[in-house]
Amino acid sequence: MSGGVYEQIKDDLGYLQLDRAAEVFATLAEQARTEDMTHVEFLARLVGEQANATRNRRLAARLRFAKFPFRKTIDEFDFAFQPTVDRKLVDDLATLRFMETGRPILFLGQPGCGKTHLAAAIATLAVEAGFRGYFTNAEEMVANIAQANREGNLASKLKTYTAPSVLVIDDVGLLPMDRAAASAFYQVVNLRYEKQHSTIVTTNRGLPDWGEIFGDTVVAAAILDRLMHNAVVFNIKGPSWRLREHQALTAATTDPTKRRRT
Repeated sequence: MSGGVYEQIKDDLGYLQLDRAAEVFATLAEQARTEDMTHVEFLARLVGEQANATRNRRLAARLRFAKFPFRKTIDEFDFAFQPTVDRKLVDDLATLRFMETGRPILFLGQPGCGKTHLAAAIATLAVEAGFRGYFTNAEEMVANIAQANREGNLASKLKTYTAPSVLVIDDVGLLPMDRAAASAFYQVVNLRYEKQHSTIVTTNRGLPDWGEIFGDTVVAAAILDRLMHNAVVFNIKGPSWRLREHQALTAATTDPTKRRRT
């Protein structure tokens, strides 16, 4: 194959926005000659390179959209430190079967016990599998919806929270909500329930306290009715990770046997 034909193919691949294929075409063509590949084998390698690049690019875009606060995995969670968390149940959620029916997942527990870690890790698995995901905290979500309502673009903003296949709402109950905020929260939960999209919630408040959170027992009951239907609920009883780290640091700095010598 002449050099002019090589360049023409590379240019055509670039024109078709098959950038990775254009980048590796010459190298793979040389390998095809030295390794005596068939035309089909060469084409499979070339298409495979482009497909992997496209998958990685799309995954990166979905992760940017999701706005996860960190990249955590289930394997990084210390189940020995939090023995009340059922590892088998978490592993079952990792199969993403819960996405098929839009099952909600609720993580209850005191601040620092690992609720957000598990919620983000499970949602990240869904995004890596090709689903659209989004992460927000409850206060930010209702504030954004309220602002959108004032500015006349409520329907558009609601789609931010209702369109993704999986939504993580973090820190429900950290701050109380007024009537408008409670209404916004209900709209998101209700629309997602109707679409059978999975909602993952973390909260440091017991479910009986949700009437106090939303300032209205009727609204709280309506929200819980949708979130609890066929839900997976974790009630984490263990201590705070951050408190453990603080205690370990304090011990290390006050125990003379653990101080570094200068």
